[in-house]
Amino acid sequence: MNIGIDIDNTIVNTAETVVNYINERLPLHLELSDIKQYWMENSLPKQFQWIVEAAFRDRFMWKDVKMISGAYDNIKRLYHDRHTLWFVTSASPENLKKKIGHLTRELDFLPADYVEKHTINIQKKQMLQLDIMIDDYIENLNGPRTYTSICLAYPWNYRLDDPDFYYVKDWQEIYSTCQIVSELHKE
Repeated sequence: MNIGIDIDNTIVNTAETVVNYINERLPLHLELSDIKQYWMENSLPKQFQWIVEAAFRDRFMWKDVKMISGAYDNIKRLYHDRHTLWFVTSASPENLKKKIGHLTRELDFLPADYVEKHTINIQKKQMLQLDIMIDDYIENLNGPRTYTSICLAYPWNYRLDDPDFYYVKDWQEIYSTCQIVSELHKE
């Protein structure tokens, strides 16, 4: 099966790292659960919204981004189950190369050029011809699409009762859901 996996907040903890970045610089005492909108700045008081863009432009913030618990092991399992994995992002051009490099280093079980050859940078993910798409942002999984949608249950995903999506809380549930969808495709 062709499985698309979003990078930020799906494989790596970008939002959590941005929250930490903000807390180190401003007296907001934010928690990830305070971020109720995908566009993080909209969850902050107006006078502090500027810091989100500053965080994304700060190379030191990116050095603190880590793999989400369970991502490594379960991506490895999906790869060894012979699925074709596609790393899908809507990254800015200046961050795309960094993301590819980071994933290449972290996913050390993949062939040397696998991540680079299997990364897609696209704004409208619904255009992709995949079997499964895993993402942290519900709007990337909405609308006409060919894939089965798996959405991570973050505070900014507001329709957690929508039957058109599989909602999961972690990478173990992502893997299990991929197995279910794979079996359904065989029927």
